Amino acid sequence: MKKILLTIGIFLLGASSAFGYSMPRWGVTNIDVYLPESEYSSVIQRAFSTWAQASNNRVKFRYNSTRFFSNNAPIKIQFLNEKTPYFIIYPKRFETTGYFTNMDQGYINRANLVIYKINKDNKPVSNDELYKYLLPEIGYILGLDKIYGPCTEDSVMCYEKYGQFTSLQRKDKQLMLEKYTRSGSDIKKNNPNTSED
Repeated sequence: MKKILLTIGIFLLGASSAFGYSMPRWGVTNIDVYLPESEYSSVIQRAFSTWAQASNNRVKFRYNSTRFFSNNAPIKIQFLNEKTPYFIIYPKRFETTGYFTNMDQGYINRANLVIYKINKDNKPVSNDELYKYLLPEIGYILGLDKIYGPCTEDSVMCYEKYGQFTSLQRKDKQLMLEKYTRSGSDIKKNNPNTSED
């Protein structure tokens, strides 16, 4: 009996996780970003705006540099005046847990972006350099996973081409629209854990 229950539990977790992957990854449309004042502020806002446009503005970002936002904004930008150990940007996203049975579960609830101001050549990071590296990292915290191995289509999320693209590719816009334009009825219809009343 325990084996049967365990098998059912694993099946439900797998099905709900697959469904959750295709869901919008933020539970709000206006996402607050803590952005300290910096020489990079405008390029960072431009990178976020690029993704907002790709979602047909279903995702929007609001920026602030106050102490309150430092503690409470779901997306937090931090600058380090240090040489980057690997890449210019180190992202970390924190996701809620659950079976994605409703719109209150399965969302990313916080994301941190640490930006190193000195590149591997021991020079200050340029705006163009930062923008290219921001595109995949913002996509990552919006719920698009990095694509490892050979990519069948060009995408900023392709790990093999990390930091090479100066703009979002057709595949990126397609993935963004698929994730953020689903209606509530689509979600209810496709959710294996939700039944009609």
